[in-house]
Amino acid sequence: MNNNNRNNNNNNPEENGGPNPWAIAAGIGLAGAIVGGTISYLMSGSEEKEPEHRSPRSPGVEDRMIRNTASTSRSNDSEDTSVSSYLSDLLGRMSTSRGGPSISTMSIEECQNIPENPVITNLNSLLSDIHVRYIKLSDFGTHYRVFDTIFQAVHKKMKEVDPYYQKYSSTVQCCGSHFDNLRIDKPDEFDMDIVIGLPVNIKVDPFNPDYSDIILEAKSPGYVQLKTGIQFQKLPMRDKEEWLINKTAYEWKDDANYLLRSKFCDWFKSVVNKALNKFEVSSNGRPVYYVEGVPYVIDKSESGPAMTLLISNYSRNFKLDVDLVPCFKFPENRWPISKSYRDIPPRCKKDYWMVVGKPNKASPSAYDQSRSWRIALHNQERELMYHSYNLRQAIRLIKKLRDSLGMKKIASYYIKTIFYWEVIEINNPDYWQKSSPATLFKQMVGKLHQALVARNIPYFWNKQNNLIGSVPPQILANYEAKLKPLLEILEQPSKYKHVARYLLTPEEFADYNARFLHI
Repeated sequence: MNNNNRNNNNNNPEENGGPNPWAIAAGIGLAGAIVGGTISYLMSGSEEKEPEHRSPRSPGVEDRMIRNTASTSRSNDSEDTSVSSYLSDLLGRMSTSRGGPSISTMSIEECQNIPENPVITNLNSLLSDIHVRYIKLSDFGTHYRVFDTIFQAVHKKMKEVDPYYQKYSSTVQCCGSHFDNLRIDKPDEFDMDIVIGLPVNIKVDPFNPDYSDIILEAKSPGYVQLKTGIQFQKLPMRDKEEWLINKTAYEWKDDANYLLRSKFCDWFKSVVNKALNKFEVSSNGRPVYYVEGVPYVIDKSESGPAMTLLISNYSRNFKLDVDLVPCFKFPENRWPISKSYRDIPPRCKKDYWMVVGKPNKASPSAYDQSRSWRIALHNQERELMYHSYNLRQAIRLIKKLRDSLGMKKIASYYIKTIFYWEVIEINNPDYWQKSSPATLFKQMVGKLHQALVARNIPYFWNKQNNLIGSVPPQILANYEAKLKPLLEILEQPSKYKHVARYLLTPEEFADYNARFLHI
């Protein structure tokens, strides 16, 4: 019998005509909130509702829900509480304080009930139908169950194989498109931030920075360097019995006492590799894990600071990539790190911000690159989008537009950043609720075009950092040219059907036009 198979349910409820996959995906007592199906996303009708905004320092419904249910979801790992926060992030996409789901996804029934003959009379109804057919996630439940089960197993093994990880892996949380409820098309990628603690990280001495535990040096916009203070440098002398564990972090610093991202990331990847070596292996020697009796092979790849788990079952045409990204966190009272950074808006405060071991490739100095850490304020940025309603719908449409036009150098984060600037400039949540999706789509296509013309998307937290500054100008000019005719179409309401040429790939448009538009 397979070792990990004994701890998994061998029956697949989805295949046996069981309950709604959303109820299964939660798996921890959320069936009552989810079994009613997912929210209907018809842009011409009711808007997508979001969770009621939480105050920065008080726990919300998601947090209370996780505390009440985490123990029942991990009968074999009840002592492990560091993972509960990532469930809070992900399940927050499924449930709202008003009792209804908020994630943009379709159940199996909804996939089967897409209208055969949609009524398309204007841009709003066109965008609505395209979203339902080509953008909205479908069958999220299977991917979530596989992701949740295998990640839990990997995380547990990582703690077993490395004492430092066991002691200092303080928080795990979703980030990226699932975290922001902005994933489109397929739910086959997850991003996980794994926050690693440091033996000394709290004390700050404003009068003598060398006596701070970690000195934050703002070398380039969007990046910091982390210099260890005197207490960190004295770890071999002060830690005694803890030294055997804490020497791991001590070895991440260079001779000038800067923490090196390369050493930190190499250590993290080695922990993942050791953990995977503890798994049962398939006939070809690759790690395998069973979810509800189904075997999933786990391959891996490395990209920047991330270790990516490539989870697959080819007989079921199943594929799932999970990026594991290690990072450090710092309290918000250490922000901003210099005057060039924006203060965190009061409604966006979330206790801590993070740094990720990603190099600043724009730096001409090899030393600076080896010591650079990219700033990450995922939690604060998510707060910017609370009560924004149709803003998220517009972001998904712009992402689909980007994909269909082949604008590969425009990362999803760059698109979100353009929206962050609009949120601050408009400073009126009602605007995003009351404006129609067509109005917002037209507005934000224009904003993206303006950014391409200017060759600049300023980083939200520090406008001195141009996010597209390293993209070759000729590529940006090509993107600009692709958007210009769409802007002209959007100025002519009678030509709304032609917007589909830009939102869909050539193959998608050929099929969609033949069936519905006839243009």
